[in-house]
Amino acid sequence: TNNISEPGSTQGNEYPFDPLLVEAGLNFHRVLDVDVVKSAVDLLVWIRLVWTDDRLAWNPDEYNGLDKVFFWIEAGAGASETSEIWTPDVELWNQMESIQSSFANGFAQVDSNGRVYWSRPGHLLPICKFEGLERFPFDNLVCTIELGSWSYSGKYLRLGLLDGDGVSIGGSNTSGEAFQEFTLKSVSASAFAYPPYPADPLADWPVLFYKVVFDRSWQPYVRGHLVSQIIFNIIGFACFWLPIQSGERLGLSITAMLAAVASDLVVVSELPQAPELTWMQKFSMMSQVFAAYCVLEGVLVSFFFYQTARDLVPAYLQSVFNSVARMRQSRRERRKRQGKAAGNPHGLDGSDLNASARSLQPRDADDFQTEEDIDNNKKWKLWGEYIDDFSRVVIPVIYVIVLSVLFALQSLD
Repeated sequence: TNNISEPGSTQGNEYPFDPLLVEAGLNFHRVLDVDVVKSAVDLLVWIRLVWTDDRLAWNPDEYNGLDKVFFWIEAGAGASETSEIWTPDVELWNQMESIQSSFANGFAQVDSNGRVYWSRPGHLLPICKFEGLERFPFDNLVCTIELGSWSYSGKYLRLGLLDGDGVSIGGSNTSGEAFQEFTLKSVSASAFAYPPYPADPLADWPVLFYKVVFDRSWQPYVRGHLVSQIIFNIIGFACFWLPIQSGERLGLSITAMLAAVASDLVVVSELPQAPELTWMQKFSMMSQVFAAYCVLEGVLVSFFFYQTARDLVPAYLQSVFNSVARMRQSRRERRKRQGKAAGNPHGLDGSDLNASARSLQPRDADDFQTEEDIDNNKKWKLWGEYIDDFSRVVIPVIYVIVLSVLFALQSLD
């Protein structure tokens, strides 16, 4: 059974001595960078550590009332030969760079009762397992920072929160963010202890968790991506109202689709390549589906507008079907057909040859040679008109419904 005690307590641990209580506090000065792709954060922080070292206590009366002195600390944890006193090796466990190198060296203040107060500024560079990214760009990213001693277990050193909460924000007139994508929304801290390793069942490992919440500026993404994609989708829907004879119809729909794809590529560059889908990626996929429909609808309507055949079976399939039918006929009929087809190596009958010859001649949509072509074309034009009528009404309505559902889901989250 693991007996894990609260920081600063020896209850549940069979130690012959009390572990040293080190109180830690972080003052968050400002957010320098949040790299979602690399899962890295750069924070300007003041770290403060407080502990009591009885070896440094003295009687002020014996030193003319001196009740406070300062000792120089170098190399982060008092490991350098120039460091004048011992300091705890509180380290960033989920680090991109060690606290020992990313924070400035400085003096530690020691009171006459042995209380040591050590504060220094620097860069806190954790690797984050971000939470909340699925709501991008309306997300509040959460990064958990983990502090703990790297060398001393809970048998020797326990961590507590300075001033009860271990967190402060600001500290000077230059703190905070302006004209940045991310701002610091909130910070909370809590103490935790990992269970002991089997080799030392009495030594748990106390740590401090700092839950940092970043507020993203969503307005640039709405202005630069969401609104533009909606506008391009509306432009794509406008193609349904253009006459099919207009060559700009397909060109306009293709341009709208390419613009939606280009906007999506810009957004993708801001996100890690992960299997999870963000809200923005779902919106982009929806936008591209409707843009692709506009292009395919224009192609289909154009096909029907110029169609003159009786049905949609391709000529080469008709030739195959005719060949199979001829093989089932009697030998006498097959010989007659072979004699008639001597001047027709492709196996097409006279009407097929005439249709093929006419298809090679330059003509426009109304330049038909037979009444059959004209009647067939009227039938297919009606199909094209039905598709356009459907697209003009139903597709924009479906688009509005899907868009409303996406924004409603974002609001519920």
